[in-house]
Amino acid sequence: MSHWKMICVIGLSVSMAHAAERFEAAALVDSLDFAAEKGKADDFLFDTETASGNRAVLEHVLRTGANTILWRNCVGGTMRYLSEETRRPWVESPLDKRRLPDNRPVYGWLRYYQSEPDILRDMLGVCREKGLRAGVHWPFEETHWHSWTIGPWNFEHPQYWGVTSDGQVWSGRCSLAYPDVVAHKLRLVDELLTRGMDHLFIDGLRTGGWSPRDEYVRPEIERWRRTYGTEPPADGRDPRWCAFVSETTHAYFVAVRRHLDASGRKVRLMAGIPEACLVSDKPDVTLLTRGVDWQRLVREGVIDTLVVMSVRWDPERPFESTREIYRSILNVCAGRCEVLFPVSMYDFTARGFPRIRKRRNFRPSRSRANC
Repeated sequence: MSHWKMICVIGLSVSMAHAAERFEAAALVDSLDFAAEKGKADDFLFDTETASGNRAVLEHVLRTGANTILWRNCVGGTMRYLSEETRRPWVESPLDKRRLPDNRPVYGWLRYYQSEPDILRDMLGVCREKGLRAGVHWPFEETHWHSWTIGPWNFEHPQYWGVTSDGQVWSGRCSLAYPDVVAHKLRLVDELLTRGMDHLFIDGLRTGGWSPRDEYVRPEIERWRRTYGTEPPADGRDPRWCAFVSETTHAYFVAVRRHLDASGRKVRLMAGIPEACLVSDKPDVTLLTRGVDWQRLVREGVIDTLVVMSVRWDPERPFESTREIYRSILNVCAGRCEVLFPVSMYDFTARGFPRIRKRRNFRPSRSRANC
């Protein structure tokens, strides 16, 4: 198993809550990462546009010991299945002049939404046949840093695009402050439910560059004026503004929770937070950069599972500080929800195993205490 594929596969979270009762390893599976070997565009590993190719990807992933599979449903706002919600003639990036096409060999030519059988439906079914927990990995983003990943729905609805405090408009995300945007997302949830989703993981690490700084949209500005009688802070990282935006984000999570419950099926709602630090630290990183108050989600029972995706450990005390952060998070959750912690080769946040391995002149603690 190559190093590159280990990075892609070990989007792995291990349950440390109630460890004596259950051990869960949840793999985040992005089929796009298996289309070709990194640096060798002509070296195909799996034909990820076919059912057999994706089943081979699953077998590869299961070598990690994962018992929960969370399959990626999209790239940015473009779904990886034939979505009625985003089914438009310009879903292929070269056909819309507002996009820059992705012409990389293999990746730019994949058409997951045209594949038969429906890849997502098929893989969720295969997971259940194997006795695995079958779920969806849905990033909290509508663009994955490139214009070719912006969803067709966004291009059709520029009136909902994000806005910065100085008036710059951004098509990369439609604001949740608009009821029509929330309704659109709930229709996408319905599409996932009809394909057999039993677990929905909303990934707060991947935002495509969005943050509360892009939420100076008319409804939020007017709500701020009604609430405080002043103009909102110009600094999009102001903790007051981020907390204000989190109220709208929280309402969205509540809407998803109610929608799942109304389906008549038991679907686990999971939320991922990046760069976790000691709960006593202020301000909270997830609140400032994602506009998500995870402690409120836990406290109000909105989510079933909190997924810690990365940890801001102390470079001088990586193991000890990680243990302290884990314990502080568990104290907040206090049995209200499950907690999953990361075991990751993915080093985007500079806190994965590769960064620990590069550390010099430190000695890991001999303590065997559990987190």
